[in-house]
Amino acid sequence: MTGTVELDPDGTHLLIRFPYREDLVAMVKELPGRRWDPRQKVWRVPAAHVAEVYDQCSRHLFEFASEIPSLLAGTLEVPNVAARKGKDAAPRQGQLGLPLTPPTAAAVDREDDADSEHDDTPQALTISQLNERARDALRGAFPSACWVVGEIVDFDKSAGRQHRFFQLVEKAPRAQRPKAVVEVALFERTAQQLLPKLEASDPSLTLRDGLEVRALVQVDLYPASGRYQVIVQDIDPSFTLGKLALTKEQILRELAEKGLAERNRSLGLPVPALRIGVLTSPDADGWNDFLHHLQESRGGFQITIVPVKVQGPELKPTMRRGLAWFAEHQGDFDVLCILRGGGSRTDLAWFDDREVAFAVAQHPLKVLVGIGHQRDQSVLDLIAQSEKTPTAVAEFLVRGVEAAREDVDERAARLADAVHDLLRDHRETLDEVVRAIATAATRRVDAARVQLTQFGREIAARTAMRLAREQSDLRHAVTRLQHGAQRVGERQQARLRDAETRLRLLDPRRVLQRGFAIVRDEHGRIAPSTARVEKQQALRVQFRDGHADVRVDDVQRDES
Repeated sequence: MTGTVELDPDGTHLLIRFPYREDLVAMVKELPGRRWDPRQKVWRVPAAHVAEVYDQCSRHLFEFASEIPSLLAGTLEVPNVAARKGKDAAPRQGQLGLPLTPPTAAAVDREDDADSEHDDTPQALTISQLNERARDALRGAFPSACWVVGEIVDFDKSAGRQHRFFQLVEKAPRAQRPKAVVEVALFERTAQQLLPKLEASDPSLTLRDGLEVRALVQVDLYPASGRYQVIVQDIDPSFTLGKLALTKEQILRELAEKGLAERNRSLGLPVPALRIGVLTSPDADGWNDFLHHLQESRGGFQITIVPVKVQGPELKPTMRRGLAWFAEHQGDFDVLCILRGGGSRTDLAWFDDREVAFAVAQHPLKVLVGIGHQRDQSVLDLIAQSEKTPTAVAEFLVRGVEAAREDVDERAARLADAVHDLLRDHRETLDEVVRAIATAATRRVDAARVQLTQFGREIAARTAMRLAREQSDLRHAVTRLQHGAQRVGERQQARLRDAETRLRLLDPRRVLQRGFAIVRDEHGRIAPSTARVEKQQALRVQFRDGHADVRVDDVQRDES
């Protein structure tokens, strides 16, 4: 049920209630006299416009209160409206703007025909008679099933029900509202045969909102509610799959024209790629398989997941936000993985979105796609590196780590071999150099020994000559030294004799022997004059035959 339509207690307005939906709000705003009641949170429409309300709301499967059909037929009293117009309280048929249809014998009982002969009042149809006549008219206009094309709306809401009720819409270019809408019924018996057949087709097709389909329908009207609808008898899967393929081809052609079809695929991948970014649903089995496989490999992976929707209308906005986030943090990651894990061709079609495709094609990180389809490919599979499943993406990353490890081992082995060969070559070269050095050293030593012998002879000869000269010079020097020493000795002996003579003459003992005395102070120093003598000073006077200790009583100094 989309919403409800009721009559307010005073009978003047219709009350329309429904959960907020943009298309329903747009529909109500086109009703004449509509007004939003914020207090009761309902839309109010004058009861005089019941026909317009019924026509619009029935298309969206609104539930009508029991008095609405009577009001629609003109049999329900609308007091306030009649009072404002100055008419009777009970309006006649046609007062609400509904077309009057004269009764016919086929539609009215014989008793009614008899009464009509005596009554000027036009004969009225019952609601069921009216709806049955309208149904007969539709069936007459469409005696056989016909093919219609439209986009599915509200199919997902009826999931799990025996009968599936939804809409087919015709969209106008660049318009927010559909150009036309028709109610659709897919009854249980047909659904039990049709839906498995579509899913078993090659490629498989799963009905969902947003798909454009070509359906074989029978035009009908449900008398109980007066609802015009079409009943699905068959669906042409080739039309929908062809439209999906055409959409994919258009996106790929536009990418190729802009030079982006191979851009992301041509990006290099670091070896090993350990910093892994992931866009997927954390509830998906594919994500769990991918994560488990990487963890089992013990490859040292650093995994960052940004949750996104991998199916339905929310795929596009969440995927674009996730791609933008990884683009902003590209320096923290080596590769970006987009994972899903299984589904039908129509499930895969959610990835055939132009904006998502351009974001992937221009992404700075290399993108690995594993959305779980064995045969079908989305646009993303064709513009990025594609692996069949999330597990296959994980295996690709693990193989990269193992290949890097093997490459390192191989390089290490090659390096060890090269070093071993280099050391061997250098050892041989070193041995040759050692032998060459030894040979050259021997030759140099022999040459040096010969040269040294020659130098020895020359030195010996020169030394002998030098010694002879030095000895001759030495003899001359000795002779000169002897003569000089003799003369110096003679002069020194003369001086010594003179000194001995003076010493003998100046010897104090000789002075004492001549009657003189030597005066010394208490320290044994000679006192040569009275200037160094004080009263009461102890003095020692030395004579030639002894000494005498005296004390000075008085000191007389000469004035001169």
